[in-house]
Amino acid sequence: MIRLDTILVAYDFSPHAEAALRSAIALARASKGKVQLLHSCGLPIGGMMPYDAAIPIDTYNSIRDAAVERLEAVRRDAAGQGVEVTAFVTTIFPVEAVLEAAQKEGVGLIVVGTRGLTGLKHALLGSVAERIVRLAPCPVLTVREGASGELPRRLLLATDFSDAGDHALRAGVDLAKRLGAQVDVVHAFDVPLEPVTRYGVTIPTDIVPVARKAARAKLDAAVATVRSEGVKAEGHLTEVPAAPAIADVAKEISADLVVMGTHGFTGLRHLLLGSVAERTLRLAPCSVLTVKEDGAA
Repeated sequence: MIRLDTILVAYDFSPHAEAALRSAIALARASKGKVQLLHSCGLPIGGMMPYDAAIPIDTYNSIRDAAVERLEAVRRDAAGQGVEVTAFVTTIFPVEAVLEAAQKEGVGLIVVGTRGLTGLKHALLGSVAERIVRLAPCPVLTVREGASGELPRRLLLATDFSDAGDHALRAGVDLAKRLGAQVDVVHAFDVPLEPVTRYGVTIPTDIVPVARKAARAKLDAAVATVRSEGVKAEGHLTEVPAAPAIADVAKEISADLVVMGTHGFTGLRHLLLGSVAERTLRLAPCSVLTVKEDGAA
């Protein structure tokens, strides 16, 4: 179950942060929860590398004071929409600030905006949202600029039949019931035969149809489980890699929200395996809610 009693919003005054706040307010109002606004004005006060130009302490204090003033104005406006809202400014860098606040405050959900960068821009700039998704101790909702802030009415639940996927599926069904939303379930049937065929090994002609049939059976069982909870649901079996498959189906059905699991791999495991969740953040046409498997590290 995803807790919506305390929702932490990473806020940097950008359009995508505004979209994140709108979504957080809608969820908080629906669940009678509260919103915590967090802004990081962390700057390299010791010097601006590689020029070693120190930032004067008075300038830094002015930046912090201006951030506090601006954030308070945002807080007042948000509170005027019938939600309890608190706000605080930190000098810790953004990712670390969000993770520390989430742990300290015991928040149930982190909401963060994302620009959805791809290609060279992503390689150069990276993504605060992706690092938060990878490391956060709780579910993370990533919201694209332009999101309406209305409650999601059609959820796309992505599953790979792993423990993490099953955990996310259960969380998505629970959320759908609380929001009165319709559910679609998607599984990407993607059999990687190339590592074998490169050696000239003959693959039995029936292996793919058998695997496809098994995938369909598992997908049908997942959809039946969702329907048994009283939630309207449909299944989608695709035959392309997971991230583009999820994005394509989300676009096709006009999903408001993708819900998916993440293993939360870090370090070498993340470098070697990558993350379907992080790739989906870049491709999905709508907001994405990532749910980490209990005990994942």
